Amino acid sequence: MNTVDIHTLLPVGEKLKPLLNKSSISESDMKNLLKRRGVFLSGNDKKAIVPYLTMSLLSPKEFEELQELQKTKEDAMKFRNKSVNSKSNYNLTELIETDIINVNDIEIHLNDCSFHTDANFKVIDSNRLVVDYEILRSDLNKDWASTESKFNGRVEIAKNIKTNEINIISEYTSNETEEINGIILDKVFKTLKEKNEIEEKKIFELASDNFNNEERFEFLLSLTKDSPNSILKYKSVRNIEIGPDKTSNLQVAPSIVVFDNSVKNIIINGEKGETLQNIEYVTNKVYHKALILRAVQIEYKFNVVGASGTCIIEYGFPQFSGSNKKSKVFEVTINKLWFNKDSISSNAKSASRKILNEFNQFYLEEYRTVKSKGNNDLELPS
Repeated sequence: MNTVDIHTLLPVGEKLKPLLNKSSISESDMKNLLKRRGVFLSGNDKKAIVPYLTMSLLSPKEFEELQELQKTKEDAMKFRNKSVNSKSNYNLTELIETDIINVNDIEIHLNDCSFHTDANFKVIDSNRLVVDYEILRSDLNKDWASTESKFNGRVEIAKNIKTNEINIISEYTSNETEEINGIILDKVFKTLKEKNEIEEKKIFELASDNFNNEERFEFLLSLTKDSPNSILKYKSVRNIEIGPDKTSNLQVAPSIVVFDNSVKNIIINGEKGETLQNIEYVTNKVYHKALILRAVQIEYKFNVVGASGTCIIEYGFPQFSGSNKKSKVFEVTINKLWFNKDSISSNAKSASRKILNEFNQFYLEEYRTVKSKGNNDLELPS
């Protein structure tokens, strides 16, 4: 494959199109770049936005900006959770073989990707299995100047022998590792169902349609405080993604934020004294029925065993919008993490997983609180 030397030649036109289509760069990021060029688009369809960029001659600075956005988003650790009740008292090691995943079968579904490691489950104990793997991707998507990129994925399955609940944590970075984790989990669930160990309809995954618009506001904003164990201490909201619900008949009056038909990424600059209380659409609940709060980015101080510092957690339903009301799952991303000078450990992956464990308990508790108030279509994990 020919490499693209961005120092001498920038991809344009049809050469740029596949890079943008397959990238992790959001529609909002692309529209912001076009806006600076005087091009204003109301839609939020990536396929419709990409041609405007491919017809433009990007400057080296603009291309470098897209590069950095792509690298940042793909390198960030992302997490999703599922849970299901087990029908028996069997240990996981009695239910799931460590070698049930065949990497050759998975590679058939992936383009330009290959496994750099095996994908066998490792036994931590009789009720905790983990698969850690690494893949190589041969294309230009990560930094657009290299033909090979490495990405890691991880799936952890744990069973609480007292409650018989099976909890799954899916950890991924790139789109490919997200897809691979999905294939691994499909195989695990298929195995458990064939052994009559679980019921498919009982698999719980927090999704956007677990809430109406008002409940979604309440849930996402309920995490703007310290976690119950004070492992995470709330500092500030960095930004929110919000947009109109086009299915609502309620009219949103003009205010400091002007909405069209797309999701807005509202950056909140704490250094300038900006807070959520400055945003009318957030503080005034009369608007919540007509708006969709999609995602929130929060800065927390953290103090886990052996490590302390500051992290930025982005959470919500990143694929959910007014124009796409299909249910989308809840996703947590640790965007940035800094260690204090006196932190004993500086292992980012270890700290991230400990932070995630606390955040999981935090958001599930808040979810139960929000849903139990009205008890409407109440669906709770065990």
